[in-house]
Amino acid sequence: MTPEEIAIRKDRISGNVEGLAKKVENLPPKFAKKAVRAMASGGTKSLPFLKKILRKNKRPEIRQQAAQTMAQTLQKTARKAKPLEKKMTDALVEAVLSDKAPEVRASAASALGQVYDYSNMASLLKAMDDESLAVRRRAFEAVSRIYGRRYEFNPNSASSKRQIVIQAIAADWEAHKKHVGEYHDRRRKPTEP
Repeated sequence: MTPEEIAIRKDRISGNVEGLAKKVENLPPKFAKKAVRAMASGGTKSLPFLKKILRKNKRPEIRQQAAQTMAQTLQKTARKAKPLEKKMTDALVEAVLSDKAPEVRASAASALGQVYDYSNMASLLKAMDDESLAVRRRAFEAVSRIYGRRYEFNPNSASSKRQIVIQAIAADWEAHKKHVGEYHDRRRKPTEP
């Protein structure tokens, strides 16, 4: 184990999320990504740090890892994170729509699908027409996961053909979003002991 890995492990075990976040800024990418992954062990208290990394870190591979770790953390802490979830998913939406790096946009789209963020379906539909094939694919997978339906969508087709499918999904979504939202909300509610 390298000294960097030992320091990351020590912070992970002690729950020092802030220490891990500081390490991300100064470590080489290989170790910075490990530090970001280790932040998941901090549960909900890691979310604001992950959000900051997603929005402000200069390295795309680190922002990409932050999006993935944020989704994993939101999934694991769904019931506890509910008050924070909107702020966190807003950061993911911002990344889907405006990050310069396609790998970050793609990871953020996947993250929204992993946490079943039905409230930002319009952003995912918009991402289905992104300039990057990877983003289009991941956005479509997220839409399918959230909605629970598969459509005939070819992310390789021309934008005009993609737009036809996107508009059909959007119209269908408008008719069913209330029911899908209720379903996902019921899944997230705490159960009685």
